[in-house]
Amino acid sequence: MSQCADSPAATEAAMASRKRSRRTQNITKIQLEAVFHPKFENEKSDTQIRQQMLANVAANQGYLEVSLKHSGSLVLWSGRQRFYSKNSTNNAFTMVGEILLMQHFARCYGIDKWRSEYDRCSEYLHENRLTCSFELVTSMLGQHGDVPIRDYLILIAVADRGNSGRFYSTNELVAFAHRHRLPHNDVWIFSSKKASEQLFKAYDSLREEGTTTTVINGLNQIIAENDGKSSKVASLYPHDLFQGNILEGIVIRYVRNKDDSAVTEMEQLRVMSDKLLAVVPPNNKIDVPQLVPLADNTKNAVLRADLRKLAAMDDFEQQLLSVLHQFHGANQRQISPIFGRTDGDKKIDDDINMTHVAKEIMMSYRADSTKFDQDTIRLAQLIEALDSLNIHVTYKLLIESSLAGRDGDRKLCILHVHHDASFQKYNKYCNREGSPGMELFRGFCIELIANGDDDKNLSPNNEAESNSLSCIEQSNREEKLMLKMKFLPYMVRTFICRNGLPVLQNSGGVAFEKYAMGQLTRWEVSDVSMTKWISFFKGWSHYCTSLLPECLPPLTSNTYLQHYKEFDNMYANDHFNIPSAHECLCRGLLVIVGVSRDDLKSLAAAMSRELNCQRIMQNMSDISERDVLLSVHQNGNSIICIASIEDDLGNVRKLTKSCSDAINIVHVGNCDEDLEGSLARMGIDDKKRLKKLNGMAKAWRKAKCNNMLQLPKEASMQLDVDATVSFLRSDDSAKSVMQTITTLNQTDDRPGLIVYFPSIPGSGKSVLCSSICEATFASCDDRSVIVREGDSVKGKFYNEIEKDMLTNRIAVLDKNVPPMSFSSVHCLCSVSNCISAAVLPSGMQDTVVGNDVYPFSLQFLAACMNRVLNRKQNSHIGKLDSATPNCCMIVAKFYCFYRNISASVLRERLMNVGKANEPIEYPFFQPDELPDLPEELKLALGRAINMLARDINCTDVNDAESALRLAIQNNQTYFDGLTSPLEHTKEIFNTKLSHVISSLPDKIESQAPTRLSQTIKIASLDFDYEKFCSVLGRIKNSFEHVKHYFDEREGHRSNDENDTTQNRFIRSFHCTFAHCSQVTQSEMMASFNHLLGCNVDAKATALLYSDKIAAVEVEIPKVTSGSTQHLVPRPRNEFHHVTVWCGQDTEAKESNELPEYIKSNIAKKILFEEPISLCGSFSFWYEQEPEDTLSDK
Repeated sequence: MSQCADSPAATEAAMASRKRSRRTQNITKIQLEAVFHPKFENEKSDTQIRQQMLANVAANQGYLEVSLKHSGSLVLWSGRQRFYSKNSTNNAFTMVGEILLMQHFARCYGIDKWRSEYDRCSEYLHENRLTCSFELVTSMLGQHGDVPIRDYLILIAVADRGNSGRFYSTNELVAFAHRHRLPHNDVWIFSSKKASEQLFKAYDSLREEGTTTTVINGLNQIIAENDGKSSKVASLYPHDLFQGNILEGIVIRYVRNKDDSAVTEMEQLRVMSDKLLAVVPPNNKIDVPQLVPLADNTKNAVLRADLRKLAAMDDFEQQLLSVLHQFHGANQRQISPIFGRTDGDKKIDDDINMTHVAKEIMMSYRADSTKFDQDTIRLAQLIEALDSLNIHVTYKLLIESSLAGRDGDRKLCILHVHHDASFQKYNKYCNREGSPGMELFRGFCIELIANGDDDKNLSPNNEAESNSLSCIEQSNREEKLMLKMKFLPYMVRTFICRNGLPVLQNSGGVAFEKYAMGQLTRWEVSDVSMTKWISFFKGWSHYCTSLLPECLPPLTSNTYLQHYKEFDNMYANDHFNIPSAHECLCRGLLVIVGVSRDDLKSLAAAMSRELNCQRIMQNMSDISERDVLLSVHQNGNSIICIASIEDDLGNVRKLTKSCSDAINIVHVGNCDEDLEGSLARMGIDDKKRLKKLNGMAKAWRKAKCNNMLQLPKEASMQLDVDATVSFLRSDDSAKSVMQTITTLNQTDDRPGLIVYFPSIPGSGKSVLCSSICEATFASCDDRSVIVREGDSVKGKFYNEIEKDMLTNRIAVLDKNVPPMSFSSVHCLCSVSNCISAAVLPSGMQDTVVGNDVYPFSLQFLAACMNRVLNRKQNSHIGKLDSATPNCCMIVAKFYCFYRNISASVLRERLMNVGKANEPIEYPFFQPDELPDLPEELKLALGRAINMLARDINCTDVNDAESALRLAIQNNQTYFDGLTSPLEHTKEIFNTKLSHVISSLPDKIESQAPTRLSQTIKIASLDFDYEKFCSVLGRIKNSFEHVKHYFDEREGHRSNDENDTTQNRFIRSFHCTFAHCSQVTQSEMMASFNHLLGCNVDAKATALLYSDKIAAVEVEIPKVTSGSTQHLVPRPRNEFHHVTVWCGQDTEAKESNELPEYIKSNIAKKILFEEPISLCGSFSFWYEQEPEDTLSDK
């Protein structure tokens, strides 16, 4: 039935249509404006990538390409004035980039020709829809490893926007750069196995000391030793002459190439590059004097601009705008936000909602697929996908115009992806959908074109475009092998000295040294480097917390290099032979207060030297409550702060409210008899102000604190620090004050103890904690004790415990601590100088449920569930009792936190939590042999665990809860007498805890740092993807029903092999020899570390397959291949195989069940008439860890 035009429904529909129109602005086309490579992270370990690269090169399938990593910021150029930074445009980065690029053309082509050549390149980019990406290296836009010798840009990527963002290969990029004399990077090519092995060996030898000179020399030496198999294309901007000798790292890419054509082409490019260097040598500069007499002097301002001088001015960005305005004049590009932009009284644009734009386009496209070009559709699909995945993206909408208004306005949208993890999330989504889709680029800007807008860059939706898209999709599917390999001299500067400044400034020298030690340990540096750098960092800590040179700017992450160079010179001259922090002679916050801060600086430095107090602060407002507490309870974290009686009284009063016992105040020149003279010397004669200052001086002397001391006024009147030190040592009154300071706030430095429970609800931890008796407290040897219940602590639990440990030396944590929280306990031990002691039920045994192993028995899980159900309704403080919906499944969830952690692996991990004591074991079961679980209960537990391991939906969880409760209720007699008597358990626990406490040492002996590398997940024999695919092809061609089986599943090839929610082929072909759930990390290292990279000649003997999974059975020889043979351990799994395909909700490890499926006629087995040879190499696979939040960009 049709609606009347005036009906309410029709009116509402019309209003909705108009509203949608306002929010979409009739956008009918979206096209790429500027793009850079998507964020790329290897899913395999560096060791695996390295081995795969070497194997591919050895098989003559490709070569390795090496470039230097310049340290700067990303700038993109799409021709004309269209410059973009990573997430913006028209800012300092883009303006500096534009000026430097013009200066580069003038340097390359000379004063007469540079403008025409610049315009030629600019128009070529514009007309061919190309985007050039540069690394912008400057001294004024953020500090990295070193201040560059010269400001410059390096071309690092070229994107073909007219071809859906295809990026040029290195050969194409270098050829393009030569055509326009753009500055590309240095590139080395290694196409032989020998040269590639030498490359990695060179990196390993230079990793801890490599500089630009040593690294380039090492790479060039490999070239010299491998003539014909290696080549180098030199840059117009050599790293050592432009950036300097601190090298961030090298980037190694594997390039697929089955013939020598690319290597031959690179050799031709090398020749061209050498010719260009002869024409434009590195020392070539713009001939500035020639610019003065030119009539067009305003346009030449861009060539005369000294960016470093402009950066020293307060209005840097305005100066840049002025320079560019002189060059562009009325044609200068203008950018303004799209929201609320007006022209007089007329509003030009309303809010444009990009999600609505994408949805409108897709709705129209589904109705008529010929209306839109491919890029518009793919970009709309991308925006829809980002919305559906809840990826945090900001769409920054802009209008581009010029002052003269000659060109029409353009609507632009910059996509800012806020989290790096979003790139991987989006890529997995695309793989799951079966199509790569539009890439989620960085430096991502798009143009929005409304219906009727004049667009000269429209690219038709034609056959050529479709073909190019398929080529791009194919290249996206190919495995990318790339390594970003950094050098230690750069890393210590940026990741420790720079990024560690907040730690140093907020938490003091001790915390900074621990941070530095943690970074070096993570990087697995040698003991020699560890010793060298830790000494260096102690000195850096002392420098940063002392009075800084007045000739340098304040110390921040943007100015740290000036201070680093100053410190480096002083350190080289032994100015920082720092005693250990444990030799600090004072504790707490020492406030030196006088009339003027400036008069107290030498005194503070002198007292710092005499007391070995590394941390001097000049502003009371920068000191937090936690700083004060740490200054007392962590030796080496004491603070000296200078204060003025006029400015800092409020700050000190604020701190004394909660920390008065930790604050000591030293008065200098402000007692009644000295104050008048001090004020007179400062020239203060205003009566009103004099009265105020007298009153404030009296208030200071009444301030609540631990101790009030008075130094003679002469202590602040010495010529310099050395003279002040002499005065403090010679003046009787000063000596007495200094001696008193060394006796204040002395605390217990003996190590404490953190007792925690890696267990599950119902295991009895609260009962044990509440049972801690007087005898246990008596063994504490005057160490204070606190018991904290997790459910009663407000705020973040471990943060609150950290505060508690400042005044308590032993803490018992009444809280379940699963494996993911071990790191929190580790940090707590580190901060509070404590030893850890885990509490475990005795008699732990490995339990296999499905294909997973757990460290606790099913009897233990059942008994814990029974205890939780027996709690009175609504009686538990954590709201986990019989009244809690799904309480049994909550207990099971905690049990699943230990999935694939065996009992031995759990114990090993617990011994790496801080400085660990042996676990405290308590009896949970009766000493008799455990009876078997009733079948009903065993099935219910198994179903619940397998369900939680697969994250099944809530309806199934409710059913599983009901089954568990019923099974426990039906088998109550099973639990009678199952567990140990409670009083006996308490007694054993108290006895063992008392022994641990009484055995605590007076000092934790320092040890060499433990190498905390990634956890090894599996040791495996890895097979080359293409070679294994050829084996599968031979099998398919030999057996018709096998061919039919795999042909039916051909559509699964693009699915993510790690996504268990879909059918998928396994691309990382491997035979697992040991899993972390089966052996400890030390056993893994002992059995396989010496085999890494060794080849093994295996044989494929059969194919086993079912509707759920398929695997190839392999025969493993007893020794490795090659001249040096090693014994090969037997795989832990009885069925030696390589998984090749998995069905939905099926994990790869289920292929271990295939032999049993054969017996049950659930699966089939095809024996090969002749075994098929396969060559594999050993490697470790590592657990995926969260990405490092510290970034040098």
